[in-house]
Amino acid sequence: MSLSDDALLATQALQRLRGLRADRADRLLHKALREQRGLNLRIEQARTAVAQARLHESHQRAALLHRYQGQAVSRQMLSGWDEALRKGAAHTAQQADAWQSLLEQQSHADATVERARKQASECQRQVEKFREMLLLLAEEGACPNPQD
Repeated sequence: MSLSDDALLATQALQRLRGLRADRADRLLHKALREQRGLNLRIEQARTAVAQARLHESHQRAALLHRYQGQAVSRQMLSGWDEALRKGAAHTAQQADAWQSLLEQQSHADATVERARKQASECQRQVEKFREMLLLLAEEGACPNPQD
């Protein structure tokens, strides 16, 4: 094998490596985007759950008010009423906390997608740059340098 053949083989290997790196970066980007879409779906479900919990709590409060309207209420009834309202409020707070947690995860997922997008772009840019360099070398008839 001549020096030119060795250089050509090394250049082709480097080109494949850069192509593989770009493919991997692209796969990571698509994975991050899928995870982000899944998270967005869970966020929407959590938002809906919070809205439903608030609505249920409101209906429960209205039902209790309607039930005891115009009646003399004993301490025991007030205690039961208070307990029912606290349980509803606790459930709503729990749903809101879960939603908030997902929103915090969303900012992390957004940053991950942005990093993956930049990495994929950079890898693709390197592949294109390398391809252009090989074309220029081929046009000049020069031997490709295996260290590029």
